[in-house]
Amino acid sequence: MDQKRYKKGDLVVYCRDVCRVVRIAKSDFTGEQCYILVPYLKPDGSVKMQVPVSNKGGHLRDLVTRQQIRELIDNTPDIETLVSKPANMKSQYATLMKGDDIEDLVRIIKTSYARNEERIANHKKLASIDDEYLQKAERYLYDEIGASLGMSFDESKAYFEKEVQKASAQKE
Repeated sequence: MDQKRYKKGDLVVYCRDVCRVVRIAKSDFTGEQCYILVPYLKPDGSVKMQVPVSNKGGHLRDLVTRQQIRELIDNTPDIETLVSKPANMKSQYATLMKGDDIEDLVRIIKTSYARNEERIANHKKLASIDDEYLQKAERYLYDEIGASLGMSFDESKAYFEKEVQKASAQKE
């Protein structure tokens, strides 16, 4: 299988963070050709990552496309939430965060919202684990959608939520 080659200036996703390829260089440590990445939202170069061009770890992928975002919006009403088992929510969330599937971020968001609504209805304190993973999942999802569509975090969140509401209404 041929590996996708990225070029300088490409936007990619590495371990759920949107990054820009700033150059391709030989690693001083391994001698391998590496992509030098900077986080998209911190382009000042204060943070740089080296990722082997071979991408053996599989954590480097293309930025989500407009078409994939549309499919995600259309599928969101049907994405199942996690089974709510307080004893292992953290491990369920962490497992989904380690993957690359953008639907997993939606699953975390939907699960966190549902669990928080249930806790509020039962006059219980919100679980910090749900809030922690909700914030992480929203940041990764809306940063990626925003980078793909040329929107800010807040704009991409508002757009996604509005479009999902429309998709949900059409399915009813």
